[in-house]
Amino acid sequence: MRRVTLLIAAFMVLLPACKAAVDKPRVVVMTDIGGDPDDRQSMVRFLLYTCDFDVEGLCTGFGHGHYKITRPKLIREIVDAYGKVLPNLRKHRPDYPSHERLISLIKDGHNGDPHEVGPGMDSQASDWIIKVLDKDDPKPVWFTIWGGPRELAQAIWKVGQSRSDEQLTAFKRKIRVHSIADQDRTAGWVKQNHPDVFWIFSRTLFRGIWKEGDQEIVSPAWLEKNVRTGHGPLGPVYPARAAGKAGVKEGDTPSFFYVLPYGLSDPEHPEWGNWGGRFQRSGRGNEYIPAEDRMGDRLDMLYTIHRWRQAYQNSFEARMDWCVKPYEKCNHEPVAICNGDKTNKVLNIDVDPGLDVTLRARGSSDPDGDKLSYKWWVYQEAGSYWADAPIRGGNSVQAVVTAPENASGRTIHVILEVVDAGKPSLTAYRRVILNVSGELVKAPIEIRPLEEYLRTPVKKLSGHPTETGKWKFYRGINLNGPAITIDGNKWQGDDAPDFVCNDRAADSPGVVLRPPTA
Repeated sequence: MRRVTLLIAAFMVLLPACKAAVDKPRVVVMTDIGGDPDDRQSMVRFLLYTCDFDVEGLCTGFGHGHYKITRPKLIREIVDAYGKVLPNLRKHRPDYPSHERLISLIKDGHNGDPHEVGPGMDSQASDWIIKVLDKDDPKPVWFTIWGGPRELAQAIWKVGQSRSDEQLTAFKRKIRVHSIADQDRTAGWVKQNHPDVFWIFSRTLFRGIWKEGDQEIVSPAWLEKNVRTGHGPLGPVYPARAAGKAGVKEGDTPSFFYVLPYGLSDPEHPEWGNWGGRFQRSGRGNEYIPAEDRMGDRLDMLYTIHRWRQAYQNSFEARMDWCVKPYEKCNHEPVAICNGDKTNKVLNIDVDPGLDVTLRARGSSDPDGDKLSYKWWVYQEAGSYWADAPIRGGNSVQAVVTAPENASGRTIHVILEVVDAGKPSLTAYRRVILNVSGELVKAPIEIRPLEEYLRTPVKKLSGHPTETGKWKFYRGINLNGPAITIDGNKWQGDDAPDFVCNDRAADSPGVVLRPPTA
């Protein structure tokens, strides 16, 4: 009897940390590893989160400044280091994939023109991508693209040549792209020829992983202490510096952060925001581009990532500890429960204007027995209501949110953060969306949500914000004739003092103004 009791006790120690029952996102990494060393940095961190994904490919390719030869050997070196710490990682999460499994998923890209698709340009990676998407699995496949998307584009091209239109449409329906900077010209080919492909274009926003915010926890000193030394063979293969940045850079990490199934968001909704950033529709097909969150008195796209920095860096630190320390010497993520729901799903609650909604985190727990603290807050930019909603008990296990009277027809996103008292402290999340009933109330024009504002004609280009809304007039140029006047503004002349433009000139006579002028 004593032996049975011990076996049950051991099982219960492992159970809280094992999330194998979670429906894991399918992920294919496409990396231009061998260029900027930050790809190797991101690969080290990615391997620590492979227990949270159904990893289906580690594909090489090209990207900015790296168009000569693919380097699958560099992935193998990092996966080999992962294999050496895997036995210890599995003490914390038994569902880490095997070293052999990950090695088998390394697929080499095309060593030719990085900007073209077509006959004779198939690769091990592009053919593998077709096999992955053809699997009898209804879940979408997330392509976290750290370089250029050429191998995915080649796969789409090949399927388009060999299958019916209906089959091609079904093939593309399972594709989800989070692209870091669209680093070859096949990105434009896909968007032009296949605008229905779900495509997050993280231009500049990805830099929020290291820029701005708390610099101490992305510094060389932090990196050396918490990653590179004293944490087994995986630490030293993390480069101490990347292009233009010593310490943590990892410009590609937001692409897989975005897909983590940890209760903060739903990746099918880029406008909701999470560790990987927040995005908005571009108006071109199914493409999403960076959005902005308010940081103090200004809007900032990088803040959509670095607002979470303390949490994601603490998580990295803890998982590096998992590489070498026993379970009882490490910290593990708490479990957040909201209104009795134990899943990671976003909750939707209908509410009438002016009424209260009670939200409870009772039942939330910590696998290490650490004390928990709670924070409820409104993620204003993620919803369609333009202001905060009052919260009573915002730092308690139970909170009461009041739907404002003027929030009819709007959504309010409430975030629950459950933080443990371990070292480093770790955070679990839940999101609740309040759907306020009633006829839609229009927001003041100067703070109207972007999609609504783009449908509202501009009547003035200068003047008080209540007349001009969000837009600021910088300069109008008439290239082919004398200056013209629109709404009293000369579309010709000197730059505004705060006007900066480093992009090339564009001639787009057919472009439609959004919003229109009236």
